[in-house]
Amino acid sequence: MTFDDLAAWTRLIGERQKLSSSVKAQVVKELPVFLRELSSKTAPPRWKLPTGESLSDATRLTAMRCHCLLLARTVFGVNYIKADPEYEALARDVLFGVMRHAFNTSDPKGVFCCPPCTLSLLPLYAASCFKWVDCAELKANVIGALERGESVFRRSYPKAYAEWVLGLSRGR
Repeated sequence: MTFDDLAAWTRLIGERQKLSSSVKAQVVKELPVFLRELSSKTAPPRWKLPTGESLSDATRLTAMRCHCLLLARTVFGVNYIKADPEYEALARDVLFGVMRHAFNTSDPKGVFCCPPCTLSLLPLYAASCFKWVDCAELKANVIGALERGESVFRRSYPKAYAEWVLGLSRGR
């Protein structure tokens, strides 16, 4: 599995295309290894979102990690975290970062450090990827903040990505 594969499969998910059985087989076999090796050193310095905008630094890693979780959720279904220990570990790690942010700021629960990271999390909330929290509440909080231009959405954010994520999230 490559970063190009992840990008292509994320685009397909956003287009509501079914992943082929060969893609699913590749995900089953290779996504856990990909996750174990994913780091700031192994990732490309810039990550292109499904809508063409690109991210760098820690934001790109958050987007990649969220896209990996969305891919796992798409392939394995609601109990995706049982498919491999890597998925539950990543889900807990991502969620812990979000919850820590909520405890340390006045941002609504579910909002993360910046707009692109928060937007990357929204499809995970919509797909109920985190069994330990009320994902519907987190989804509503993020969509509300985005629509009202509050919290991290007071500053600029990738508009096309926001539209893509909202389309994906509202359909779930």
